[in-house]
Amino acid sequence: MAPQQSNNQITLIVALIIVLGFAVGYLYYSQWAVPARVSIEPPVVAGRDDLNKFENLKIDFSILDNKKYKALQIFGESPVNPGVTGKKDIFAPI
Repeated sequence: MAPQQSNNQITLIVALIIVLGFAVGYLYYSQWAVPARVSIEPPVVAGRDDLNKFENLKIDFSILDNKKYKALQIFGESPVNPGVTGKKDIFAPI
């Protein structure tokens, strides 16, 4: 009788674990346990036209007159010529 009772007890424990898993999954996916969310208000759209601040924009081009900038040199080919690449027919055998 002892092996039959042990077998029934194992079956009962497995069934309880499965039922508990379904219950937890249902609670999770039904979102009864929703984490707290902080609502963030969207910015106000009215009065966002801030292009007036660019009306008196001054751009400093003095960096282009710098000796270090003018001393820059191009090394190599510009623009780079990739040469022949790839296959003409990608479905052709090797």
